[in-house]
Amino acid sequence: MKKYLEKELLVSAAYVDRDCEMGPFHASLLFQDGMTELFHQYGCDAVGMSQSHGMVWAVVRSKLCYDRIPRWMEQVRLRAFPVKLTTLAVHLDSQVEALDGTPLVCCRQELCPIDVANHAMGRLNATPFPQDIELLPPVVTEPFRRRKVVLEEMELAYQHQVRTMDTDMNSHINNVAYVRLVADAFPSGFWDKHQVKTFDIQYANEGREGEALEILHRQEGQEHMVFVRAGERTLAKSFLQVQEK
Repeated sequence: MKKYLEKELLVSAAYVDRDCEMGPFHASLLFQDGMTELFHQYGCDAVGMSQSHGMVWAVVRSKLCYDRIPRWMEQVRLRAFPVKLTTLAVHLDSQVEALDGTPLVCCRQELCPIDVANHAMGRLNATPFPQDIELLPPVVTEPFRRRKVVLEEMELAYQHQVRTMDTDMNSHINNVAYVRLVADAFPSGFWDKHQVKTFDIQYANEGREGEALEILHRQEGQEHMVFVRAGERTLAKSFLQVQEK
């Protein structure tokens, strides 16, 4: 069994924003694709595993770190590989790099198996994920961002009602859709002048079609905090470190 995913691709229209750059939303799309393809290679992609074991994968948290933003029609290489296994989770690192090996943007995802019927968290040994897979050295070395935020100090950026295209096969908001909600907390003029250095997001609760969301924002220096709320529940917490272009 091949222990990692490696493929070359063009940064095409599906993976760039209005500035023809691979920002956090489009990078998350690509890393999601890479994870799905790798897990299919392992025989444990979400669709197959839901049918064989009654379980799917839930992304608990993700972290993106940028060295340089990939741009329109750039030829790049995508790599994805597990770096840590626990009783409850797979820690997966992915990297987009230039063909000479220069790192552009990398990602750490923590993925847990959950039960299809009741969405209760399961154990990794109850899935077909290969327990004896050789782990590779990580490319993401910074820890996930954790900090306390006072909700009363955050301001409403905008509101959003969850639509069907926000959801996935688990009937809740797809993890990449949350990244889009966070990015939309900032106007185009902000993204014209700023780029992401690191992007952390933690998924706390499930959101479903029809729910009314509030996207809250607070800035401290070059760090932006964006929370996605549904009533009294926090669905996602994100922390962005940005710099001027």
